Amino acid sequence: MASESFVSGFDDTGYLGPVRLFDAAECRRIAAYLSRGEHPAPADWMKGRAVHERCFYELGARPSILSLVTPILGPDVLLWGASAVSRGPGDIHPWHSDIESSAPDGRFVSVWVGIENTSRESALQVITRSHRLGRTVQESRMARGLRRDEATPDAMLTVVREIEPDAELVQPDMTDGDALVFDGRLWHGSDNTRREGRRVALLLQYAAVDCPVRIPDFSQLDWPFRHLPTPLPPTILVAGTDGRGPNRLVPPPPPISKGQPMLSTAVHRVALPLEAPPEPWVAVPGFRGPTRTLADMACHASALVAGHVPHPPHQHVEEELLIPLHGEVELTIPRGPDDPSPRVERIRPGSFVYYPGGQYHTIRNPGPAPVGYLMFKWRAGASDARSPLGTTIASHGELAAPADAPPFWSRVLFEGPTGLLGKLHAHLTVLAPGGGYEPHVDAYDVAIVVLSGTIETLGQSVGPDGVIYCSAGEPHGMRNTGTEPARYLVFEFHTPGMTAEARDAARAAQPIVIRAARKVLRPAWRRIRPYLP
Repeated sequence: MASESFVSGFDDTGYLGPVRLFDAAECRRIAAYLSRGEHPAPADWMKGRAVHERCFYELGARPSILSLVTPILGPDVLLWGASAVSRGPGDIHPWHSDIESSAPDGRFVSVWVGIENTSRESALQVITRSHRLGRTVQESRMARGLRRDEATPDAMLTVVREIEPDAELVQPDMTDGDALVFDGRLWHGSDNTRREGRRVALLLQYAAVDCPVRIPDFSQLDWPFRHLPTPLPPTILVAGTDGRGPNRLVPPPPPISKGQPMLSTAVHRVALPLEAPPEPWVAVPGFRGPTRTLADMACHASALVAGHVPHPPHQHVEEELLIPLHGEVELTIPRGPDDPSPRVERIRPGSFVYYPGGQYHTIRNPGPAPVGYLMFKWRAGASDARSPLGTTIASHGELAAPADAPPFWSRVLFEGPTGLLGKLHAHLTVLAPGGGYEPHVDAYDVAIVVLSGTIETLGQSVGPDGVIYCSAGEPHGMRNTGTEPARYLVFEFHTPGMTAEARDAARAAQPIVIRAARKVLRPAWRRIRPYLP
């Protein structure tokens, strides 16, 4: 995470970088993808490619990029623009302010990444401190009677220095895989003076969730700007939560799967044959499939008769949650397949266990009557977390909302990175009669298990042992329609996980950006230097 001085340096100059985001091999893969001629049409406008193209969404949701954007915009962030920009030798993109992000209040961040034939001669150019003027290139040019071709870099720098004397024209020395992160109001342009090779770049554009995003009327590119009343541009939540903001939210595009239907937000009810199970171990399927953020998510419930073990201790690559619903179960947790003295734990409703991938485990019913339990099992890309969660048993049975608790009361049970997730989070909620929250969307999948009471969601009433699965990017709300408090468990599956490459890029970003800021704001160097790692 960037320090306060790192963020204040961005606030002062309006940009940071160059920051290394992709290596040469990844740039070649992205360039090959962009050169294909079979892409779906972007959603609603030319910057809507992340809505239908998984490649653009995954690039826009990459942790190495979000680790630079969220310190500036806050924890709740939308990806509203994703496009590829191509310029041939000699092509000029005149100096301009992006119409969509030109509002004086700001809260927009753009990330420009060179992919092919990127160099000092072809890279984006910016004028520092221009984001502080409260006016756009187009407005300033029109006020001075300048044609678009007269808005040269030197002419625009002169305009900015009338208000910001310390402004500088920056033409960064960049190569493929390098990025500039800049305030959406910053004045910028490009002039590809290379003699050969078409320069290709990615443009990823973000906003705080409460910041309105609108499609410009492209028939009016000069001042005064106009925006289309409809359609609202589709936006994707890539960090945090949206609390019914002013924008049109759409789910992320589904991952490429082998034809298995993708899970959507829905209510599932558990019905276990506990009175007389037809077999010693009965598995009742719940749901299974890929989601917009997970390669696979499965849920099933099981009934287990007295004294029975469904299988010897085994392991698998998937991670798993086991939640007792009825009766006491005995967990066997060996260190390996031949562990002579494995760990043994007994848990009842009010506790649950998380197993990381590769953990040997099995379960036994030690009591005289059948028991029932619920399981979630998932696969995702490896997170490469430094200290992933190990096998964890969490208890919530004794937790109760205090007498003066608000209608919506919750308590975190555990959270942390895992081998497959950026973060696995669990909490208990107690919802008073009449309490609840309005529909919103999350950037991660959520599973809710009702323990007692009745809640209403998605137009349905859900009682004990009901499961609500909320897919990332799809709206869901909650209300207690009963006369007693409702208790339920919430599990959040945060992806994508932080890879080693992403973490290295995030670590590298701070000193790179401070070096860039030093050239422009030498007086600020003494203030920034103590925070360097």
